[in-house]
Amino acid sequence: MDETKHPKQPETENPHEALQEPAPDAAGARKWLNRRLFSKRWVYPAVYLGAAAVIIGLMYIKTQMGTPPSTEQAPGPAQPTVTTAEEFIWPVAPGVTPVVSMGFFPVNGNAQQQAHALVLYDHGWYPHEGLDIKSQDGAAFTVVAAADGKVTRVEGDKLYGQTVEVTSADGYVERYQSLGKVNVKAGDTVAQGQPIGTSGSNRFEAAQGNHLYFAVLKDGEPVDPSTLLPKP
Repeated sequence: MDETKHPKQPETENPHEALQEPAPDAAGARKWLNRRLFSKRWVYPAVYLGAAAVIIGLMYIKTQMGTPPSTEQAPGPAQPTVTTAEEFIWPVAPGVTPVVSMGFFPVNGNAQQQAHALVLYDHGWYPHEGLDIKSQDGAAFTVVAAADGKVTRVEGDKLYGQTVEVTSADGYVERYQSLGKVNVKAGDTVAQGQPIGTSGSNRFEAAQGNHLYFAVLKDGEPVDPSTLLPKP
C-alpha cells in the first residue's frame, strides 16, 4: 500500500496495558516517561528546532551587543584627474617678482570684488578677463611663454597694444597683451619660459602704466589665469 497516499496511523496505546504495568518508583517513572516520549517520531525534529532557535537567538543578541557596522563606504574607483599637458608658469623672466595689479572679474564674487576687476574706459565699465601683471618697481620686464605652444597671432593694436597669442595643448590659448616689443612671429613654436617680448602700456588700461595683460582661454572661453599659475 502507498503510505504517501494513506499514511500509517500512529499507534495508540492500550489503556488496559498501561493499567496492567506496575507503578514504577520515581527513577523508574522518569526512565519510562523518557522512553515513551522519545519513541515518538516527532520528538527529535522538535528538539533540533528548539536547539536551533536558541542558537539563533544567542547569535542575534551577540550581534546587537557588538560593534555596530561601519557607515564608511568602500573606496570607489579612482576619479580621473584632469591635467594639462604641462604646468603653467608665470609669464615673467627669472628674477622678476610678479605683482597682480588687477585680477580676473569674479562672476560669483561680491560687489567689492567685482568692482576691483572693472576697467573704466570712455565712460564705460568693462569686466577684466585676465590679469594685469607688473614688476615690483614698475619697470618694463621680459615676458616669457607660460606654456609650450605655437604662435597663432601677432598683432599691433592702438587700443590694446602689441598682442601675441599662443595655442597650447588641451584647448588652451594664452594671450599676451600690452606688449612694448615682440620677439616672435605667427607660426613660431615656443617653449615654456622662452622670451616672447617685453611689457608695455596701452590706451585701454592707461591707468595701469607699464604692465602685461595676460589672459587664458580654455576651449574658447576665458578662465581665471590665477587658477592655473603657481602661487607667487
